Amino acid sequence: MSGFSAKANELLVEIYRNVQILEQNELKKQRLNISINEMHMIELIAKGKTGMTVSEIAQQLKVTKPSVTVAVNKLVQKGYCEKQRLPGDGRAVQVMLTPEGKKVEAFHRRCHRRIIAEICEDLSEEEREELLRTMTRINSYFQTKL
Repeated sequence: MSGFSAKANELLVEIYRNVQILEQNELKKQRLNISINEMHMIELIAKGKTGMTVSEIAQQLKVTKPSVTVAVNKLVQKGYCEKQRLPGDGRAVQVMLTPEGKKVEAFHRRCHRRIIAEICEDLSEEEREELLRTMTRINSYFQTKL
């Protein structure tokens, strides 16, 4: 691995790990009984304005439906989600956030905004634009591999 490749790899891994740790620390500070993976599922469910089906969640997260069912059941037990049967399909359920789930999702969104604001605080407009262009290209690469 070339010097550039090694450094880029190291940074990518370190950034991922640091974001995970930072998010986990924020959740702990708020004394929320929730894991990062559960938080990310809540974040995804919130994007579906009227909730999402287990199949939709599984498809978006690229995991199996049984895995989603287990995770959703935990979120239901913790009071962050609720399930409703879909009319016309006795097996399918719509997963929606409860008011408590909406609160933790809003908290998580605010944390992300604060982190981005702090990262960009000392960047010029030109540097911000370049950062976005580079991040977009990196994200596009990953999306083609999924």
